[in-house]
Amino acid sequence: MKGIEMMQSEDEIRRICDLIRETAFAIHKYFRSGHLEKVYENALVNRLRKAGLQVEQQWPLKVFDEDGTPVGDYLQISLLQDFWLSN
Repeated sequence: MKGIEMMQSEDEIRRICDLIRETAFAIHKYFRSGHLEKVYENALVNRLRKAGLQVEQQWPLKVFDEDGTPVGDYLQISLLQDFWLSN
């Protein structure tokens, strides 16, 4: 799986992905539309932490061009349980 350091089994990764999708859908059902993205992000991080996952917000990542030249920084939405999530 691209973008995921294989530190957990594939079954564990699938379980975590399912939990994230289900949680995101529950947040959408609860808050509906119209809020700033930060509200949904904070709700997702809060609920995932309550579910026992280790989540960090706004994890900084360096961005490089194809030749390896640094072109800037990107604040990744979340760092979760020893692997990072790409949006």
